[in-house]
Amino acid sequence: MDWRLAVFLGVLQGVTEFLPVSSSGHLVLAQHYLGFPDGGGAAPLFFDGMLHVGTLVAVLLYFGRELLAHLAQHDPQLAALEGNPRPVDRRSLVGKGLRLVLLVGVASLPAVIAVLLFGKQVRASFKDPQMVAVCLVVLGGVLAASDRIRPGKTDWKETTLWQALLVGCGQALSALFRGLSRSGMTITAALLAGLERTWAVRFSFLMSLVASLGLGVVGIREALADPTQEEWLTGEFVALTLLATAISAVVGYLSIGPLIRVVRKARLWWFSVYLWLVGLTVLIVEWNR
Repeated sequence: MDWRLAVFLGVLQGVTEFLPVSSSGHLVLAQHYLGFPDGGGAAPLFFDGMLHVGTLVAVLLYFGRELLAHLAQHDPQLAALEGNPRPVDRRSLVGKGLRLVLLVGVASLPAVIAVLLFGKQVRASFKDPQMVAVCLVVLGGVLAASDRIRPGKTDWKETTLWQALLVGCGQALSALFRGLSRSGMTITAALLAGLERTWAVRFSFLMSLVASLGLGVVGIREALADPTQEEWLTGEFVALTLLATAISAVVGYLSIGPLIRVVRKARLWWFSVYLWLVGLTVLIVEWNR
């Protein structure tokens, strides 16, 4: 792997992580067709995990900015700078934070259980371009159908644990099958559960914190346990991985806002055409080999 491939994969991860087109599926296809050090399976998993850490940083930065804006409305010193002082309601802020943590925790359970039970299948899915292609075609159908779902009205204050668990089932499917976009599946599940569109997207992003951190941990653990790590875990490879990670963080940060606007306008079907074209093209190429 040279720096050009590292940059390309970093951009690819940053663009696709928050769009409902499956970043992991795109990385599998790009690594398959552009060439990537195998390392017994650990190299791609380590690289993908680190790129997801990059987009994890993007989510923290994006929503950290929103949190500071929210605090500025309640903290006297910060609000005074805005010319709009308001009384502090720290109990409300802590309560909101704890509720969000609980919802994200419950929503993350199905994916955690799925990965623990089917870890071998998850690792194998990083080497199967045909399965990725099939999942992309299926995902296109899911997104096309999601635009027909009647908008819900449930915001974060009214979201129940059962609704969070249902959204988590969408994430579990994406964890098991490369090509089933995590954001696409969770947003669709959230809309089915009756969540308001903007909150559905934001909840999906918050769930990505746990998912991306989990992929990063798994990638590092697999790399350290790989008996062939000396063949590929070189200083150059680590440096290129960190370069791609930084790029994925920057590009991912810039991609969050546009996705929120797209989903708010209920135009997820735009991505269906793209997914069908990519999936069918890959299947034709693989079948003719």
